[in-house]
Amino acid sequence: MAIVKMNKFTLLAFESEKEKLLKKIQSSSEVEFINLQDEEKVEGNEVFESLSKDDLDAETTLIEENVSKTRSALDFLKEFVAEVGGLKALKAGKESLTLDELEVKVENSNWEVVYSEVKKMERELATLENEKTKLLGEIEILEPWQSFDAPLGELNNFEKVVAFLGVISSQNLENMKNEIESEFKESYIEVISNTDQDSYVFVMTMKERAEEMDEVLKNFGFSAFQTKYKEKASVLVEEFKLKIQEIEAQKSDLKGVLSNYREEKRTLELAYEYYSNILLRKEASENFLKTDKVVVIQGWVPKNDNSSLEGIIQSSVGDMYYLEFEEVKEEEVAEVPVKLHNKGPAAAFDSITEMYSLPRYDEIDPTPLLTPFYLVFFGMMVADLGYGLVLFVGSLLAMKLLNLDEAQEKFAKFFMYLSIATTIAGAVFGTAFGFELKFGLINPSKDTNLLLILSVGFGVIQIFFGLFIKAYMLIRDKQYLYALFDVGSWIMLLIGLPMIFFDGPISLIGKVLAIVGSILIILTQGRDEETKGAQIGQGLYALYGITGYVGDLVSYTRLMALGIAGGSIAAALNLIIGMFPGIAVIIVGPLFFIAAHTFNMLLSLLGAYVHTARLQYVEYFSKFYEGGGKAFTPFRTINKFITIKRNK
Repeated sequence: MAIVKMNKFTLLAFESEKEKLLKKIQSSSEVEFINLQDEEKVEGNEVFESLSKDDLDAETTLIEENVSKTRSALDFLKEFVAEVGGLKALKAGKESLTLDELEVKVENSNWEVVYSEVKKMERELATLENEKTKLLGEIEILEPWQSFDAPLGELNNFEKVVAFLGVISSQNLENMKNEIESEFKESYIEVISNTDQDSYVFVMTMKERAEEMDEVLKNFGFSAFQTKYKEKASVLVEEFKLKIQEIEAQKSDLKGVLSNYREEKRTLELAYEYYSNILLRKEASENFLKTDKVVVIQGWVPKNDNSSLEGIIQSSVGDMYYLEFEEVKEEEVAEVPVKLHNKGPAAAFDSITEMYSLPRYDEIDPTPLLTPFYLVFFGMMVADLGYGLVLFVGSLLAMKLLNLDEAQEKFAKFFMYLSIATTIAGAVFGTAFGFELKFGLINPSKDTNLLLILSVGFGVIQIFFGLFIKAYMLIRDKQYLYALFDVGSWIMLLIGLPMIFFDGPISLIGKVLAIVGSILIILTQGRDEETKGAQIGQGLYALYGITGYVGDLVSYTRLMALGIAGGSIAAALNLIIGMFPGIAVIIVGPLFFIAAHTFNMLLSLLGAYVHTARLQYVEYFSKFYEGGGKAFTPFRTINKFITIKRNK
């Protein structure tokens, strides 16, 4: 219903004009290229088989390097240059430039100098960080020896004794001390420090017994401490800590310089955007075929944009081109990309369909068909006039005060429409921030049976609507018997069964409808099976699907459940505020009211969003919608840091 009609186009132009042509097309965002280099496209096509593949030119490597350079510099800078975020960024919006304006800015900039400066400081910071890491490692090694009050370099300078420094497991310490004291009378052992598992010890003995002592120490798992330093461990630790402080000061100075690189960062952002878009144009060539001088391009374009595309081509290459448009062939339907174009409130609900699956090109767009149901169901689930008004004002302010892009504006409109539904439902149910209003038509806390009937009633309406849509699609495709077998039979059964419980002729009509519908289901739902027995068996199994419809109707009771739950929580919050003692009601009450109701509102909105979508996807779409379409992805610009508008 709202799927944009597509045409396939074939374009022939001179290879020398390709860059200029792609630049114009890129800024228009109107076409999606077909990959003509795909073997399936070429095979069996004599014209395509005679052509060679277009490829990346020599300049591409340089462009890739520039993209890589600017990206790496920006990744580094984002840690130091504060981003403008939140509402301030949304209010300011992105800078808008044409590709030509962007090119002028970048060509006149000094981005390569900025890049070199940034990379130099990155290297300096990395060097300082490495030095700091080494010093921290040395401190960790030396700290256990800080209380050893002797220069480490003098331990090997004794004439008559030999000194040993090392680590031993604390479990072996006592045994080792006992053996040394008993076997080596002229020796000395001192525990310098301890950890949970190890002991750091100093041992001395006479030089002539050094080998014997070394053997004993090894037997107890003694690990000798080796170091290149000569000074005392405590002196070294303090020295290293001072060096780390100096390093931190140098790092802080560099980070301070980098934090002021806002303009330099902007220069790199523009360069990244510029070269990224050039790279896209270079890579687009991998979709094309060519001769020595001519490039062959095929793609999809919205039918209404045919003249616009031709105008863009003419403005780029004059009359030196050949362009042909073709209607979509039946065998191409599966390949055609899908673009949705809805008007009014339905346009804001495109994301609901896209989140599930786009329709196939020859299928109905379900967006306009789900929009009214989504609005009603969402409204019933939140059903609070106060919450609806808050959401409405918030959405409206966002659209009026913030510089939103197309997707963000559509999202704001989506919630604005939902806020209207919520406000209307809140007025009907007579609730605002959990307080009961006098003018409500339905009281959720008292009229639960009526709410249940309404919920299931809306379910019946939506399920039957889905079945009628399926019937329409089958009749549209001239599959009249399938419409009777696959839809008509179920409609008869579903209408007939409840009619049986009435009196008089209505009950008789209900029995006839239910019996005829059941027979049709049994006889036709297994029609693809080879044997009669299998056909009947499959038909009986299909008839069991009536339980699925019962389950679907039960699912719609969530409309009542979520509405009552949200309202009950809101009322309970008000009750809690009323229990605050004395002056606390005046001082704390308003703050608690705002915080608690904000939380409950967000929870209600989230629950309604999820459960309403679930009803569409599971209970509604299962009746008529398959999806599986491929999204229309036009050849367009990258708009990460700026918005690129069409060249004039």
